[in-house]
Amino acid sequence: MHNPQNKTLFDDGERMLPTRGDEISFVFSRHKFAYQFAQNYVSGKTVIDVGCGSGYGSMLLAKKAESVLGLDYHAAAIEYCRQNYHAAHLRFKQKDASTIDAENEFDAAVCFQAIEHFHNPGHFLNQLKKVVKPGGTILISTPNVKKSLKGSLKNPFHVNEMNYQQFNSLLQKHFSSYELLGVGYAEKNKMRDFLGKLPFYQWGKYLKRKSKIKKLANKALAMTSFQILHNQVERDAADLLAVIKNEKP
Repeated sequence: MHNPQNKTLFDDGERMLPTRGDEISFVFSRHKFAYQFAQNYVSGKTVIDVGCGSGYGSMLLAKKAESVLGLDYHAAAIEYCRQNYHAAHLRFKQKDASTIDAENEFDAAVCFQAIEHFHNPGHFLNQLKKVVKPGGTILISTPNVKKSLKGSLKNPFHVNEMNYQQFNSLLQKHFSSYELLGVGYAEKNKMRDFLGKLPFYQWGKYLKRKSKIKKLANKALAMTSFQILHNQVERDAADLLAVIKNEKP
């Protein structure tokens, strides 16, 4: 992937910007890993990336897919995508994901780190079911929020954060065939587990991406290496990741 230039989009917490040069972002590394995992499901397929944000994920999907449409409601995000990512079979469109006007058009839909932004996630899932062909695949990720943060640490863009049980319950209402996986750290680290329980740990997200502290923390705590979890998902996953077979009546 080339080195993207940020001309129109700010890293305000709503959309994840890719790292550049020697920057480190623990969260971006995790989100990128999920898209790399999704490549296993899109080879030779027509794909819609719903809530594509800055577009790096759409580009990763396009390395395997027949075609990819990246969708986001934010004009600046789509402009950033078009400036930075180019492929003959990749396009971007500004569109509110809750009102997608396609039906049975795509083999697969990917929606990572977006469902927590919707006030009515059930309606949004129905939109995904509509645009994906019967028998197609839908992949959805969302943070595994065991306890919502408050005050200045709370993400102001999240209106519907869910834990494992809540997300699983939502999926059960809309799909009959799915697997609920997790994205978690690739290596166990007792120090990371201990620090993660302390209140100040959350302030690490305010460190700049070139921070020496962040780089040292990554070496000591293995913060940018991840794996797909099949077991102990509720306990260990940083993000929940559903792989769904789109069965329609």
